[in-house]
Amino acid sequence: MGIRLAPADSGVVLIQSVTGPAEQAGLKAGDTVRALRTVTGDEVPVTPEDLLEEPDFHTEYADYNDFLRRQQALSNILASGRAGVVTGAGETVWITPEKRPVQDLPLMFWFQIACGVITWLVGASVLAYRQRDVAARFYALTSIPFVLVTFSAAIYSGRELALDGTLFRGLAVLNHSGALLFSAAFISLLWNYPSRLGGSGGGSGIVRLIFGLYLAVWIGDTLQWPGDMNFGFRYPVLAGLSASFVLGAMQWRNSRLDPISRAALKWFLLTLLAGSSVFVFGVFGMQVLGYMPVIPQGYSFGFVLVMYLGMALGMKRHRLFNLEPWWPEVWLWMLGGMLVVIFDLGLINALSMNANISFALALAIAGWIYFPLRQWLLGRAGYSGNGRLSTLIPDLLEIAATPLPAAELRDRWHQLMDRAYSPQSLDQGSLAVHEAKVAENGLCLIVPGLGESAALILGYADGGKRLFLHADAQLAQALWELLSQVLYRQEAYIRGAQEERERIAKDLHDDIGAKLLTLIHRSESARSTELLRGVMQDLRSLAASLDRQPAPLADALGDWRAEIENRCDAAGVTLVWQDNLPDSTRIISPQQRLSLERVLREATTNALKHAQPGRIAVSVAEEGGELLLLVQDDGNTSSTIAPSAGRGVRNMVSRMSEAGGTVAFKPAVPRGSRVEIRLPLSKLKG
Repeated sequence: MGIRLAPADSGVVLIQSVTGPAEQAGLKAGDTVRALRTVTGDEVPVTPEDLLEEPDFHTEYADYNDFLRRQQALSNILASGRAGVVTGAGETVWITPEKRPVQDLPLMFWFQIACGVITWLVGASVLAYRQRDVAARFYALTSIPFVLVTFSAAIYSGRELALDGTLFRGLAVLNHSGALLFSAAFISLLWNYPSRLGGSGGGSGIVRLIFGLYLAVWIGDTLQWPGDMNFGFRYPVLAGLSASFVLGAMQWRNSRLDPISRAALKWFLLTLLAGSSVFVFGVFGMQVLGYMPVIPQGYSFGFVLVMYLGMALGMKRHRLFNLEPWWPEVWLWMLGGMLVVIFDLGLINALSMNANISFALALAIAGWIYFPLRQWLLGRAGYSGNGRLSTLIPDLLEIAATPLPAAELRDRWHQLMDRAYSPQSLDQGSLAVHEAKVAENGLCLIVPGLGESAALILGYADGGKRLFLHADAQLAQALWELLSQVLYRQEAYIRGAQEERERIAKDLHDDIGAKLLTLIHRSESARSTELLRGVMQDLRSLAASLDRQPAPLADALGDWRAEIENRCDAAGVTLVWQDNLPDSTRIISPQQRLSLERVLREATTNALKHAQPGRIAVSVAEEGGELLLLVQDDGNTSSTIAPSAGRGVRNMVSRMSEAGGTVAFKPAVPRGSRVEIRLPLSKLKG
């Protein structure tokens, strides 16, 4: 007819808007409708009750049947081809009803259809990936009757005024069958999830009993055997929801020793409370109490949709039905595509836009509003795997580029895993593994240790906010394999460098050392012999440094003292050696040892050669966080030595600078010179 009707406070039916035939016939918004008239003059009154979106709002079956009879009578007039609209002023306006255009269907119609389609797709996709899971089957089963409920309700609640009585009755029966089947499926779901109640043997019998009871209720309701709609339909639906909470409490008690199941159940019950319970109590509960629902039933289906969407989010955080985290992401991508189409059709129909313009605008709305919002929601929900990996790249490069000792390497690996997963606990296992894997149903992630280290055991991902997933194990395995390859190449490089140093040291000792020893024996000049012996000593130190491993400082001090004693004895000079170190077990590297040895040797040589001392004192101590080697003589040189005084002195300064230390030249009191050699203790290990 092209009329949109609504009940008025005065108890009459008011025309809200007119289009098509009604507009052509002269009806206008604000007119009231008292009845429909046939061409033969018969009238059927039109009352606010005829506009009820749901026939279930009647409690008595007699009122329900009377409503359907009036719908049939009104439908017959509209189907006759010509209908008279009797206004409140007594005027009859004749209309030729036409087929209702799609764009004239109300928003509530499309909302109910969307709720049914989305819930069915969610349930079907869960079943597609978990076909053998009993709980997943019941979850998918709940979505099928919900489609029956929403589709049937969308048809008769979206009617303009009347539907054929037989069709209306069939849709109402289909609606009731869907609601009762939904209750049975939901009870069966909570009987089996997260664990089967009553043991493994009694589950199927209970499920058959539940469906049998609701089948009996449906038959009784369809045949109208109970006294009224409360006993025939509403009470069974409310009882089903109440049973769901009882089963939820039983599942909660059974999962008290299983944190995985309890976390899943907590989310499950939360969505149940926020979704279906609000719908059932808000619609059926209000009717039982004798009140009309506050929110139209068609829009109340959105609460059930919230339940399904909430469960979809829980499938990522709590791995409901053991689905992987990409599952909700696929849905969000598909939703983005659907929104583009919906925006496009909505703009074409609502604003009568050109198709190309509306499509471009729909893309802009989806791109500028939906997709940024989607990415923000993904980040809030924890779908930040790529972002998380990007934050690890600097740490990976640093570990890969710097050869580290085994202990420090183990610590860095621990830090990397902590940063990647933010676990509530991170412990060292007792056995070595070579493959990352999820353990204890997602509570733990076992990661291989680097090198010869035992495995790491990470507990409770993201501080206990979620479970570990298969994707987490894949990422950990990829990181471990990458670093293992890097470490293998580093070790190969170190082995090659060590072998080359050993070869050079052997050549220096066997070839050049032998020739120097021959020259020493054949030398006829005392000065040449002394010079050659110094070269020989430097050569031995260099060869030894190539072959040495890090060693305690005490070993180096012993070698230095022995060398200086031999030189002082040969020169007739008294050596006073004082070792005041509180801890000589600190580890010194071969390069540090060579640098200190050469500087100490040069300081001793300068004192013996230029000062003509009677006494040389060498002391070793810690001062201000530094290792202090002090060489002092009582010879003839009492002025400060400038670093530019000679090549040997410049070499001393350069060597200590490369080692991270310093060397200073000062006069001694009352006479002589003083050389202070300092190296920060932080450069040593211990």
